Amino acid sequence: MNYQALYRTYRPRVFDDVKGQDVIVRTLRNQIKTGRIAHAYLFCGSRGTGKTTCAKIMAQAVNCLNPADGNPCCECESCRSIQEGSSINVIEMDAASRNGVDDFRRIIDEIAYPPSEGKKVYIIDEVHMLTPAAFNAFLKTLEEPPDYAVFILATTDPQKLLPTVLSRCQRYDFRRISSEVIESRLKEVFAAEGIEAEDAAIHSIARRAEGGMRDALSIADRCASFFPGEKLTAEQILEVLGTADTSVWRSMLRHAVDGNASGMIRQFDDMLMDGKDVRQIISDFTWYLRDLLIFKASGGSSETDQLLEEEREELLADANALDEQQIMYYIEVLSELAMSLRNAANRRVLAEIALINLCRPESKTDLPDSMEARIARIEAQLESGVVLRDATAASGISAAAAAASGITGTAAKAAGAGMVPLTAGDMAPSPGVSSGAGVLPGSPGALAASSAERTDAEPQAAASAGNMRDVPRAVVPELFQKIASQWKQTMNSLPNRGRGGVLAMCSEVSFSPNEPETLFITLEDNWYRSLANDKVLLESVSDAITAKYGVRPNIRFVNRSQGNTAGLTKISARVEALQKEGIQFPIEIEE
Repeated sequence: MNYQALYRTYRPRVFDDVKGQDVIVRTLRNQIKTGRIAHAYLFCGSRGTGKTTCAKIMAQAVNCLNPADGNPCCECESCRSIQEGSSINVIEMDAASRNGVDDFRRIIDEIAYPPSEGKKVYIIDEVHMLTPAAFNAFLKTLEEPPDYAVFILATTDPQKLLPTVLSRCQRYDFRRISSEVIESRLKEVFAAEGIEAEDAAIHSIARRAEGGMRDALSIADRCASFFPGEKLTAEQILEVLGTADTSVWRSMLRHAVDGNASGMIRQFDDMLMDGKDVRQIISDFTWYLRDLLIFKASGGSSETDQLLEEEREELLADANALDEQQIMYYIEVLSELAMSLRNAANRRVLAEIALINLCRPESKTDLPDSMEARIARIEAQLESGVVLRDATAASGISAAAAAASGITGTAAKAAGAGMVPLTAGDMAPSPGVSSGAGVLPGSPGALAASSAERTDAEPQAAASAGNMRDVPRAVVPELFQKIASQWKQTMNSLPNRGRGGVLAMCSEVSFSPNEPETLFITLEDNWYRSLANDKVLLESVSDAITAKYGVRPNIRFVNRSQGNTAGLTKISARVEALQKEGIQFPIEIEE
C-alpha cells in the first residue's frame, strides 16, 4: 500500500475527533440530532483548522443510515462511499480552478434531480475565488435550494465574499488551534506511529504550526522522514525547519539594543552561510520579538502560558531590559522589510540595511521614536562618563576656542584631542585671563567686556540672597554675542549633564530685536518635542546664564519652523552686521 501523509491518515472521521473547535462541533452535532439542518453553511478560518474536515463529516452525518449522537457511524454503505469519494450525493468542488459561470450552471442543472436517498451535499472549497458572474448565477440557487440540497462553502478569506452570499449562509468561524491542543494530538499520532520525540521537540513543532493542525502534522512528517528511527529533539526540529535557536534571536536583540551593527551583520551572515533563508530569518526574529512584546504587555500571561519554563525565564530577562515602544519599533522595521522582500531582486542587501536600522534608530528620521532613542543614548553616554567617539565633533570646542574662552588645563587638552566631554569643573577661567583683553578702551566691545567681568562675580551673591528680582533681564547685543559664543560651554555646565550635552550639540541660541529680554533656543522639530516642555531644564538654563553673565532673560524653546517664521537672527549674522559698523569682537564664535 502506498504511503499516505500523516495529516490524511489521521484526519478526523467523526465530530468527536475534531480538535480545538468545540463550539462549532457541538452546534453541528445538535443540528444533526434535532434535524435542524440549514441549507447553506459558510466555514471560515485560516488553513489547517478543520474547515474541509468538518464539511466532510457533516456530509456523512446528513446521509448516514445509523447516526449516533450526531456523529456518522462510518460503517454504513453511505459513510463508506463518501469516505472513498465514490458517493454521487457528495460533490466536492475547488473554486480556485472551477470558478466560472459555466461550472455553476452545471450545478444548477444537476440540482434539479433529487437523489435516490439522503441529501445532495455540495462542498465548495476556496469559495472566495469565484468570479462575480459565477456568484450572481449562484445566488438564487443558494437562497432557495431544493429540500434535499445542502451547500457547504469554505474559505480562508471571507472578506472577499459578497454580502448577498454571507446573508444566505450560517457562518462559522474556525479559530486557530492552541499549541497545547496541537501538542496533545501530536503525542497521540507519534504513539500510534511508534515515533519517539522529546517534549521540547513536540513543543517546537506546535509553535511552528501557528495554530494549524495540518501544518503541525506535515512538519512532524518531514522530521520523522529526515531522522527515521531516531528520537526527535528540538535541535533536529530546528535543523529541518531551517531556523535558529532562541539564543540566536536573543543575541541579535542584544546587538540591536547595544547599537552593535557589526555584530548584528556578522551573526546574520553566519546564518546565511548555514543555508538559512533570508525571509525565514526575518520571520523568526519578528516572531521572537512578538512573543517578547506579548509577554511584557500581558505580564507573562495570555498566550505566553504556552511557553516552556526556560523560554519564560529568557523572555523575562529580555523584557526587563526593554520598553514596549522599543520592541514595537523593531517589529515595525522588520515587518516593513518582510513586505519589501517579496519582490526584491537582492533580499540580502535589504535585510542588512534593515538590521542596521535596528542598531541605529536615529538613521530613520521619519520615525518620532528614533530621535527619542538618540537623546536617550547621548544622555546615557554623557551621564556615565563614557568616552565619546569624537568629542570635538560632538561638542564643537577646539583647543583654540577653549583657550580663547578661558578654559585651561585638562579640559583644554581633552577638547583639543577630542577625547572626553567637558565637565562643569573644567570650565573655570584661569586667573588673569580676561575675555575682553585687547579691546580698545571706550569701544562698545570694551563696555561689554567690562560689564561681563563685573557681572561674573555679582550674580552668585544676588542668587544666594534670593533677590532675583533685581537681576536685569535685557541683553545688549555685545553681551548676547558673548553668551552665544560660549553657548556650548554653558550648556555643558548644566547639572543634568545628559540634557545639557544634548543642548550643547543640538541647539543654537537666537534673538529677536523686538524682544531684547528673551533668549530663543532653536531646536529641530524632533528635538523640540522632547525638550520644550522640560521645566526643570528651562530653569537650569536660566540659572546657568544668570550665574555666568549676571542677567536673567526669559528663555523660550522654539522649533526650526517657528524660528524661521518669527524672523529670529542667529548670533553670527548679528555680529557680522555689527562688524560692518566698525565694532570688533575678540571672542571666537563657535561654528
